[in-house]
Amino acid sequence: MAIQTDQELVSVEEERVKALHRYDILDTPPDNTFDKLTKLAAKLINVPVAVISLVDTHRVWFKSKYGLDVQQMEREEGLCANVVLADDFYLIEDAANDPRTLSHKLVVGPFGLRFYAAFPLKTKDGFNLGSFCIIDKIPRTISAEEQEILKDLRDIVMDQIELKLASRLSLAQRNQILNRTAHDLKNPLTTIPVRADLIKLKKNDHLVVDAMCDQIKIASLNMVSIIDELLQSGSMEAGEIRLLLIKLNVSYLVSNVVAMNQPLAERKGQVIHFTPEMDIYINADEGKLNEVIDNLINNAIKYAPLNTNIYVRVSTLNGKAVIEIEDEGPGLTADDKMQLFQRFTRLSAQPTAGEHSTGLGLSIVKVLVEAHGGWIFAESEGENKGAKFTVQLPGVK
Repeated sequence: MAIQTDQELVSVEEERVKALHRYDILDTPPDNTFDKLTKLAAKLINVPVAVISLVDTHRVWFKSKYGLDVQQMEREEGLCANVVLADDFYLIEDAANDPRTLSHKLVVGPFGLRFYAAFPLKTKDGFNLGSFCIIDKIPRTISAEEQEILKDLRDIVMDQIELKLASRLSLAQRNQILNRTAHDLKNPLTTIPVRADLIKLKKNDHLVVDAMCDQIKIASLNMVSIIDELLQSGSMEAGEIRLLLIKLNVSYLVSNVVAMNQPLAERKGQVIHFTPEMDIYINADEGKLNEVIDNLINNAIKYAPLNTNIYVRVSTLNGKAVIEIEDEGPGLTADDKMQLFQRFTRLSAQPTAGEHSTGLGLSIVKVLVEAHGGWIFAESEGENKGAKFTVQLPGVK
């Protein structure tokens, strides 16, 4: 077994403390859910004290405590400070005779701690935030059944902690997307009255009027697209996905979507190369599948540089319809791959001609593809090496 150096241990501890602060649980108000769990632990295992502790840099703070009056203590080796270094169950049967705890204040002081058992509060990414511990003032042992009870209660605590973090991050992401959406809507809204005033001033110049009308139309369509994505996302979150399945020729449907996107590509000097394998049929909702393909092709146009190629292919593989959209754009970083298809996230790439992005498109695509019984994945050799999105859908004969 490799032995960690002091420097490596310090680095691990720094990362652990960062993880603790990321959960934003220190110094928060009492939580009735956690208080019920510490009380339950004390009653089921028949001990006077049960604690949910969080180990900070220089202190041990108690998120919930049963049978203990203090809110926090200095961090001291032997008990909770040692649990965060443990991989699993940590047990002290007689603290007065255990070298790990001989000098601990809770042992030598008036409190008189003798028995201590704990499981670390381990996060999904492997950091120990603190412990769920039980304490007694007399030496004792713990049965396998009692140990299992403590472990189950610890798991419930971590489920709650992870849930609260996810809820907080989701709220932050919602606020972020609302702020971005407000900003994205403000730009075209500002454009429309300005262009309207210019039309009044230049109403006898038909070329200027036509150009201004086109700009107003584009601004309006951008706003409609933003609002549609938000409404679509809200419907999906509420579970309101209804598919009207009919037999469709995939090659024909994709060719229509390619044709609709040709003008957008031409404005950026991009060439869409469409390679279909004819007469591939699936059972699908035409409107929703059209939305999936349109989103993927539109993204390729949006994020790829000017004067590049976009490849759209339709084929079959093992009885499934396969649709591929490949570009010569900025590609996907390792972080991008971790966040792909998540709601309210924007990847590292930026639109190359000032187009808008709500961060909802790919998450909607994933939900719609999976609703059809298919799956979607992305490939990229790295940054600035392009990306390929592949959709597979069940085929029919």
